Amino acid sequence: MQQRRQPANGNGAGGGGGTTAAAATTAVRPEEQQPLLGQDAGAKKAGTPGKATGRGCYFSLAFSIGSMGLACGSLWQIPNSSDRISLQRGLVLTSLGFIYFVSLTDFCNKYLLETTHGQRFRRKYRLMMSDVLEITNKIVSAIQASFSFLVGLIVCKSTCTKSFVYASHFLMEAYGWFGTAYFMYDIWSMYKVHTQKIADKLHLLRITKGQQGAVVSNGHANGKVNGKSASGNNNGSTPTNLHEICDYDGACVQIPKDGRWDFLKYVVTHPVMMIHHVFIGTFGLLVVTYIRGGGHCIYSYMFMMEFSTPFVSLRSILSTMRLKDSRVYIANGLLMLATFFVCRVCMWPYVMWRYSLAIEAASLWSAMCGLPRGCLISIAILFLPQLYWFYLMVLGALKVFLPQKRRPPNSVLAAKDAATPTPPTAVVNGKN
Repeated sequence: MQQRRQPANGNGAGGGGGTTAAAATTAVRPEEQQPLLGQDAGAKKAGTPGKATGRGCYFSLAFSIGSMGLACGSLWQIPNSSDRISLQRGLVLTSLGFIYFVSLTDFCNKYLLETTHGQRFRRKYRLMMSDVLEITNKIVSAIQASFSFLVGLIVCKSTCTKSFVYASHFLMEAYGWFGTAYFMYDIWSMYKVHTQKIADKLHLLRITKGQQGAVVSNGHANGKVNGKSASGNNNGSTPTNLHEICDYDGACVQIPKDGRWDFLKYVVTHPVMMIHHVFIGTFGLLVVTYIRGGGHCIYSYMFMMEFSTPFVSLRSILSTMRLKDSRVYIANGLLMLATFFVCRVCMWPYVMWRYSLAIEAASLWSAMCGLPRGCLISIAILFLPQLYWFYLMVLGALKVFLPQKRRPPNSVLAAKDAATPTPPTAVVNGKN
């Protein structure tokens, strides 16, 4: 038999009813109602608040390790380094890549959401659901970039000493198939992060509006505004229509009908990132490694461009954790700037210089002019965004290290007064 819950003040059900009702409807601060800062969702489902087992995350970890093991095992019996990867083996590698990255993402999410260490980490840095998804996305991105750099380094050492233009290595083609799955998966992962960020913002906006509309009477919060809870929290409820999304802690967030989040709309509104992912995942990996064949020494440098990605991912993670003022953030920013400049800005001019020497061209410009038009377009698609992103990184570094000019005190106070909204008039004892 279930035990009846006792009143919070220790009195019987009949005594102190007014005080208990007032305490139950007292408004809570918005930061205390942020998603993932209270009870864990996995603990709610188990019916034991405050406790988390996190056993499900280890199944995802097993799937991730197993898929990577199968992918490596499928390459173990290839006799020669210059052998090609068959179409059947390539499709298997792509399928294993999807399993690996999806299960790795699921493991990271469940570890942060359902384990005791994950709950402590979230409470310490006050992470919402979108923050967790953002951190997981960056962790998986850093792991993929590490694999890409390692493959590029191995292929570079193996092929560049043989022939800079014509040498090939099966590992380049194998990771071309395996890595394609990541770029296709990452588009969906970024879409989920994007939608969850909007959901969290709407959730906090609903809480804020509910508190601003609360009527204060006799020193206690009324608790309801137009028949709805003043706190705006709807824990334990389920969506009542198709335009609601249920957050991880059970709080429903109303989605405006004129702002539906469909995947195609996200793709259209983020063209640069979509072109980058689709181009790298299809042409950049499959075409140049499998269909083209050979020239893997040149392509290995493209894989080693990912050396800067873990620093970019760590910068985003530290920013999500609100550690922009820490020394770790500044040191990582300097490493990110240096590695990005070497691996992404200087890499392609160096490769083209090596290529001009290999074909014994008169100059670097004549070597580039001799390339097919499609190859030049591909280089531009890869190289020009790197210049733009490096430009943004330099601007960010200048804001950190160069002191900004202080505005006059009068203008600061005037701007502050202009930005401060007028508080609503409180109703106390029925009078304004």
